[in-house]
Amino acid sequence: MKKILTALALAIVSTGAAADTWSPQGTIGLANVGDIKVSKGINLTCGLSGSSTTNSAGNASVGSLSLNTGFLCGSVSFTNLPYTLVGNAGNTVTLKDVTVAAITGNCFGDITGSFNQSTGEITFNAAVLPSVGIGSDCKITGTISTNPQASFVP
Repeated sequence: MKKILTALALAIVSTGAAADTWSPQGTIGLANVGDIKVSKGINLTCGLSGSSTTNSAGNASVGSLSLNTGFLCGSVSFTNLPYTLVGNAGNTVTLKDVTVAAITGNCFGDITGSFNQSTGEITFNAAVLPSVGIGSDCKITGTISTNPQASFVP
């Protein structure tokens, strides 16, 4: 019984300690591939730019992010950066604790999209970021490229 409990404890500890590892190290540019569609009561079609950084331990975070082209897109801002970028099993990625301020209200939470390991692209398909206070949730649809091409091992 003691051996079984020890093995179980080791399995739990090693599972909890597992972390994703991103590459390459350094700054990675982020840009839209086609249109990025965002909504929170109104629908916008925007361009996106930003950057992420991968440190020597393989941890990634998004340090800048903005909607830079399109009608009213500049009125949407991402605040409280950086956001931790987590690579998950099943080739999905999660941006943690994203804060969005918009003219129709604010949103906060985690947002998850699919990740294409062969292209380094993240695709959001009506991904939901919960509303803070009143109004509808924020939603994002579109594909973001990484340059140089990023990858991760979950």
